[in-house]
Parts: sequence; structure tokens; C-alpha cells
Amino acid sequence: MRFSAPNARTLSIKSGDLNRIDIGLLADALHSDIYVVFGASFIKGPVLDFLIANKAINIHMGISPYYRGSSCNFWAIYDGNPDLVGATIHLLSRGLDSGPMLFHALPKPAPVGPFLLGFHAVQAAHRALIESIKSGRLFSLKALPQDRNLEIRYSRHRDFTDEVAKEYLERNLNARDIDRMLKSRRERQLLEPQYF
Repeated sequence: MRFSAPNARTLSIKSGDLNRIDIGLLADALHSDIYVVFGASFIKGPVLDFLIANKAINIHMGISPYYRGSSCNFWAIYDGNPDLVGATIHLLSRGLDSGPMLFHALPKPAPVGPFLLGFHAVQAAHRALIESIKSGRLFSLKALPQDRNLEIRYSRHRDFTDEVAKEYLERNLNARDIDRMLKSRRERQLLEPQYF
């Protein structure tokens, strides 16, 4: 079964190895109008320089500047902020998830459990980015710097422990709770919110 278009080629590399690859190996992929980074490990070196110079877009699964780092949407729910589950579409920068923001993409309110809400956030991010590119809206948005003073949590992989998981699961949030919280979102803290 083929998942990509016949004219698309793939290059499989291990996590973290992108920073060790000679940029010449990527030459065929570096002729594009738009570059989008999603789900990548921390990018450094010549590849990062190229992407920044070409105003690459990053999809950060979390609402910046409130949640940055790892598993941000989990932590938003854990902290009692499911209204801050979504994605930040921002310009790639040298710092982790710290580039100037273009907009926030959020799942529409729905009676879904917390696990499924994360999947809805990923879907909303991709749909919102595609729609903003197709409409041309993406190219007219003003990129705004992130205000670190608004950060609620900067999470790392090591923060997610068995104890945290146990506590989270014992809360037993249900779909109605999630729906109610999503309907009471504080839109004033969101940048150009797009719902999908």
C-alpha cells in the first residue's frame, strides 16, 4: 500500500539524525514554496539555518506561550485547562517552540474524552494550516512574539511519571466535563483562533 503521492519520495532517518546529515543529501527536498515542521526532534545546524531563512512553519501541539515543551496537551488537561488544548502555528526559531506565533488551532467543543481530544487537536492543527494556506490568509498574518511571562508550564519527557499518569487516570474526566470546559474557552488569550 502506498501512503504518499507517486511523485513524492521519502527519506527515513532516525530521530536526532537530521542534525548529522549533510544538507546536500536533502537538496531535492529544499526547493519548496512552504516548509512545515511537525513532530520533529530538535533541529540544529545547517538544516535549521535553511528552514529559518525560508520562514518555515512549525506546528507545536500545545497552546503557546502557555504550554511549551513535551506533551503540552496532556499537561493542559492535567492542569485543569482543557480549553488550552490545541496547537500553535508559529515560525520556526532556534528555541524550542519559541518562534513568533501566527495563530492557534483548536478542536471544536464536543463531548469527547481527554484522550480523543488530543487527536482532535492534531486534526484541527492540520486542517487549519491547510485552510490558511489555501485561502492565502497565512501569508497576511502578522507573527507575534511569545510572552514568556504567560507560560503556565514548560514540560519535559521526564516530568511524565507513573505517579502523574496514575493521578491523571484517577480523576476520570468524562466527555461532558471536557465539552463544558471547551465551551467556556477564554478566547481573549488566543491568537487568531481557528476551530476545526
